[in-house]
Amino acid sequence: LQRMLSIAVEVDKSPNCSSCKIADVMFPFILNIPLRSQREDLLNTMDSQLLRCKLLEQLFQHSCDLPTTLPLSLAKILYFLNHSSVLLPYQDETATWQRWDEMLQYLNLLLMSYQNVVLAFPLADHLRSPFNDRMDLIIQKVKPRLQADDDINHLDVQLKIENFISQMQQVLGQPLPLQITEKLHLLQ
Repeated sequence: LQRMLSIAVEVDKSPNCSSCKIADVMFPFILNIPLRSQREDLLNTMDSQLLRCKLLEQLFQHSCDLPTTLPLSLAKILYFLNHSSVLLPYQDETATWQRWDEMLQYLNLLLMSYQNVVLAFPLADHLRSPFNDRMDLIIQKVKPRLQADDDINHLDVQLKIENFISQMQQVLGQPLPLQITEKLHLLQ
């Protein structure tokens, strides 16, 4: 299934558009996956980094108090950090910190997938470009198209992380669990 989805994204003249369409169809099903391990298995095994980005972007847009119109970028990922709530329905026995831990896991996955789509090794540099055009872009050594919203600085990141930590400590009423702290350091 993952390979078929990857091919479906690749064969379209606009991989960005086809990944959006496929993500629109898959999104309701992801919301209804009952276990975190099953959701993570699906997302971690996706062959298409671009499709994974689009699915995760939809999950976070769905969970935002105030959805944003920013294009997918580093600034949007930081926006998700401070404006997302718990993503999916949970059973009562799931601890609050575990819900936020899952959200941070997906945010890290979104960041890694986005980096692979935009900045990674040469074949991934142009995942948003049609498959037929990629070899020409690679041969010509065309740099990936960064967006203005990808230009964030260390201070922006630090402020968003500190804001998230203070919000989490208020919600939990205690210091952050080690798992959440580790995921925040990874994200930072």
